Amino acid sequence: SLRIRGCAGIDSISALEHHTLPQLRVLNVDQNNIRSLPSLEGYSSLERLSLEGNWIGRRGYPSIAKLLQKGTPPVKSLDLTFTGMRDLEAELIADSLRRNTSLNHLRLEGNRVNDGGRRAFLKLLCDVSSIKNTCNSNHTLRSIELPRSLDPGLVPMFNYIDIAMITNKAYGGNPRAVSRAKVVETQLCSYTRMKLSRLQLVECRYSSILPQIEPVLLPNVLAMVGDVHGQSELYRMLNATVSDLASIVNKKTALKERMADNESRILTLNTEYAREKSALLVEYERRLAALSAGNLHQTAALAAENSKLQKELEYIG
Repeated sequence: SLRIRGCAGIDSISALEHHTLPQLRVLNVDQNNIRSLPSLEGYSSLERLSLEGNWIGRRGYPSIAKLLQKGTPPVKSLDLTFTGMRDLEAELIADSLRRNTSLNHLRLEGNRVNDGGRRAFLKLLCDVSSIKNTCNSNHTLRSIELPRSLDPGLVPMFNYIDIAMITNKAYGGNPRAVSRAKVVETQLCSYTRMKLSRLQLVECRYSSILPQIEPVLLPNVLAMVGDVHGQSELYRMLNATVSDLASIVNKKTALKERMADNESRILTLNTEYAREKSALLVEYERRLAALSAGNLHQTAALAAENSKLQKELEYIG
């Protein structure tokens, strides 16, 4: 391993590009002033790379993205904590990992990663915009340590990121099994697909995924939905299937069923909105009460001190 740590005067490790260390497995350049990453193709055995505490910023992240996109060297663990990452850089790193098959662990704490960055990593792990994109999601990452938040509204986002990584870990080494599991768990479950679609800002309709399934496979898919997700989910999928087959159903009935399904979904969305709104209001009231109590305590203490000082002034004359 090679460790260069805590040297503020080091702002470049470009010299590494001109050397070849094929046996080096760990490179730690924490707490320096490095702004970009040189090509490390000569380090064919490098598995762990740590850049913690280097304020890389917007200019340096493309070099890291290039390394991840090429997959050379095949880094398995990457530490980017406290490196100046924001949403734009997070989206760049997530995009570079779409075809990466080596990175297992990624640390991003201490950065300002917000909705855009979190959404990019969720979509990286399980893209529900189509069955094909779900199958082509990243099936290698097993842990991403993102900056966490106390906002209860963000809990679903973090939960689904964690679930996708658990699935990757459970079927590690078998991309086909991982992609199949993700399709079954997300695309073929209307509730999960609706939640993920909302988080990823994509359309959610069962009828939009049915044309993606080979007709000869549809009976098997329907049977699997019933086995895995239950009869109610099977009914919803069949309902969507029937409305698509306009040549063998009454058009008017199909439209009414679609309207009823939309009304049901509207009710579900409104219920979830009310529940999440209530949770946020409770948290707001709690924080406001704590803030008010702290303010009252401090102002009372200062007022008491002023009163004491006033008495001293009067005594002095």
